[in-house]
Amino acid sequence: MSIITISRGTFSGGMMLADELSTRLGYRCVGREQVVKTASEKYGVSEEKLRTAILKRPSAFKRFTYEREQYLAYIQAVLCEHAKADKMIYHGNAGHFLLKGVPHVLRVRIIAPMELRTKFVMERQQILEHDAVKHIEKIDKERIKWTKFLYGVDWRSPELYDIVFNLETENIHFISTMIEYAVQQEPFKTTPQSQKIMDDLALSSVVRAAIASNPDTRDVDITVRANDGVVRIIGKVKTDEIIEMIQRTAESVPGVKEVKNEVVLNYRYQHIET
Repeated sequence: MSIITISRGTFSGGMMLADELSTRLGYRCVGREQVVKTASEKYGVSEEKLRTAILKRPSAFKRFTYEREQYLAYIQAVLCEHAKADKMIYHGNAGHFLLKGVPHVLRVRIIAPMELRTKFVMERQQILEHDAVKHIEKIDKERIKWTKFLYGVDWRSPELYDIVFNLETENIHFISTMIEYAVQQEPFKTTPQSQKIMDDLALSSVVRAAIASNPDTRDVDITVRANDGVVRIIGKVKTDEIIEMIQRTAESVPGVKEVKNEVVLNYRYQHIET
């Protein structure tokens, strides 16, 4: 068993591949919209704001860094909860980034020639070729800027993936056959060790989302790590009250056995206030 993430440019066949793989492997198919909808319902944030956090270019959120980080925390928490159950295919933005470090994640990228992508857009949206090309180029540019801003890399770089397929020379059926073979190989099989890494990532992301959803702690700059139910939190905040609230919030999350709260006061704020 394993997890498959599919990254692609807009209208590059990612959804078709996910559907075929789901049928072939019996894996659950999870898309971006499903994750956004669940996060919206669970954390009380509009779906539009969540989509903006994962789709729009950095200028849309540059002045609201904490807000953007909150929304990404919600999305990661929901995706990790899905991924914990294994046997999942995720097609959407940044799945391989949000599940980074999990050994049994097979990171797939699909590329397609502009002619094929343009044809998809023209048929689906009933627009002219020129408008279809402009639409694709706009989305591609925003996605490049978004990933560079958040992760400091170009999402198109082949070293970010385990396998890259080109729809110009390969069809969906062939690609799904190759992926079926790949997930059966040792590097991508789920082991007790790799499942622990996934469970730890899921717990740390849920704790981070819980802290982000608390009005008293949503603007904190912290890092959360989990290891077998022991959660370590590092960061700097303005007051002792916030440190205590972070402690109580983390302790309230199911699955947390112990909280090592290493959050300290940021004396820069103390100096400004005095």
